[in-house]
Amino acid sequence: MDSLPDKHIRNISRSSRPRSSTRGPLDASDDPLALPKTPISPIKHESMLAADDTFSGASFYELDPLAPDDLPETLEKDLTFLLHHGNFHTLSHLDIPPPLRSEFLILNPGEPLSTSLGALEKLLAEGRFLIAAHFSASILTSSLISPTDIKIIFSLFYTRLACLDLSGNTVLAAQESKALEDLSSAFYYIDLKLESAAADNDKDPEHEQDPRHIVPWPLRVLAVRLQSIGFGDSRRSIGGLYEIGLEARREIMRSEATEAERELWKQRLADLGVRSVNALIEMGDFDAARRSLDSLRMSGPESNITKLRKALLLLRIGDLDAASQVFGDANERKEAALLKPLISMSDGRFADAVAEWRILGEDKTRTDGALVAQNLAVCLLYVGQLDEVLDPLYSIHLLEGSCERID
Repeated sequence: MDSLPDKHIRNISRSSRPRSSTRGPLDASDDPLALPKTPISPIKHESMLAADDTFSGASFYELDPLAPDDLPETLEKDLTFLLHHGNFHTLSHLDIPPPLRSEFLILNPGEPLSTSLGALEKLLAEGRFLIAAHFSASILTSSLISPTDIKIIFSLFYTRLACLDLSGNTVLAAQESKALEDLSSAFYYIDLKLESAAADNDKDPEHEQDPRHIVPWPLRVLAVRLQSIGFGDSRRSIGGLYEIGLEARREIMRSEATEAERELWKQRLADLGVRSVNALIEMGDFDAARRSLDSLRMSGPESNITKLRKALLLLRIGDLDAASQVFGDANERKEAALLKPLISMSDGRFADAVAEWRILGEDKTRTDGALVAQNLAVCLLYVGQLDEVLDPLYSIHLLEGSCERID
């Protein structure tokens, strides 16, 4: 039987634009996909830390728990085209203030891959995203990586793009995402039926799996946005989200899928709906974004994180009243508490925001102290309290040991 082509060929069976429908694929459905009310954890991830509390690098093998395992030899994919030095830009930290700079980590070719991955995990845990972006590219272009080790290659490529985006280098990430080319091409799909056909010729065709995508879901979602920026086509983002949304719905309705897998796919589908609204905002179409946000329907009760994401989108649109009403009466929740000073900032009430950020900063149980401190410093600038601006910032950096205060 012929093997899959090893070049990027457009899969003509998948639409490149949203289908005309009153209910899009990013709207959660109620009937065929109904699940038990009690959420089921789809995946039990291994800890990022090894037994001796050191970073082990295991998380890079777990980027997508539903991705196909190691491929059979007959279906191996050669990803050499993603490992070229020319795919990655040279990074610089010259635009970072000297007290906050860290030297780029140099890869030691004599160390095993697990050691390098552990070092990269540590950088990510410390929030050193620019350094992590540089180090992930160093690993990708080294002799430590086999061109057929798809899990590690895609995980490191995702880490590179995500860290560039988080460190303010979105344009570079958009350019580098082009190396993936067309993620809907047949190259990125595997047909597991080809491998098992000889051993199971009598298998019921109705229960055969559809071709599975080998790229981890987080990378696919990120690439949709970055490639739309890289190619200068904002509509590409909306079309790409709807395209993978259709695939997510097919996975949910797959008869052999477990309840845990369906729950994970439903979460992904809800996430795509929110991302589609964000894409419309980035296009500048605030009216369409507002309508899309109102029409989003979630299966079951919304989580606090989902509500917060909706509130932040409403703030970007400029609808402060709607944003303040997202949480209803749950004003004591941490997410709602975070939203209150953001609304004050959006309304230009920076003095109120200073007081509200200070209250949040006094809560030692919060894990977002750096975010609170940074926003407090910004508000202090707006109210003219320049002598107090450095205090919240240096309190965070001194705690992390990343700089020394210079008065």
